[in-house]
Amino acid sequence: MRIIVFSIVWLFAITNAWAEHEVNHRYNIRGYVLDENDRGIDNLDVVVTDGGRLLKRGKTDSAGYYSLHLHLHNTDNRRQLKLRAGSSIAEFRVKFDPSDLATVRVHDANFIAGEFVEGGLRRFRLPPWIYPLAGLFALGFGLVILEKRRKKKIRQKKIAATKKGMGSGSGKAGKRRKKR
Repeated sequence: MRIIVFSIVWLFAITNAWAEHEVNHRYNIRGYVLDENDRGIDNLDVVVTDGGRLLKRGKTDSAGYYSLHLHLHNTDNRRQLKLRAGSSIAEFRVKFDPSDLATVRVHDANFIAGEFVEGGLRRFRLPPWIYPLAGLFALGFGLVILEKRRKKKIRQKKIAATKKGMGSGSGKAGKRRKKR
C-alpha cells in the first residue's frame, strides 16, 4: 500500500513540475519596488493573491527587483489579481494571448514611491535631449575622421608624385655622367 501511495504522490509531483515548465502554464510577474529617490528597497515581501488566497510570495533583492512565477492556465486570462509589496497594494488583470503557446507570459508590475506602475521600467533613464545631442556628436566625430583620411590620402599622393619626379630625373642625370 505504501508503494502505491508513494507512486501516486511521486507521479503527481512529476506531472505538476512538468506542467509548470510549459510556457503556456507559466505567468511571470516581475518588477521593481523603488523609493521616492528611485532606489531599490531591499528584502521587502512581495505577495500575489487571488481574493484571499495566496498564489505566490517572494522578496526583493538589493536593487528592489522581484520575480514571481505563477502557474496559470489559458482560462485564467483576464483574471483579477492583487499585488502587495510592503504596504503598497495594487490590483491588475492577467493579460496574455491564449492562442500563443510559445511566448513567455510576463507582466511588469512596479511600485515607485508607493505608486503602482505597469510596464517595463528603464532603470537607466536618459533625458530625451541626450539622443539628438549624441547623434550630432557621432556625426561630427565621423566627419572629423573622414576629413583626416582625405587629407592623409592627398599628402600620400603628393609624396608619391614628388618621389616619382625626383627618381626619374636623378636617374637620367646619373646615366649622362657615365657616358661622358
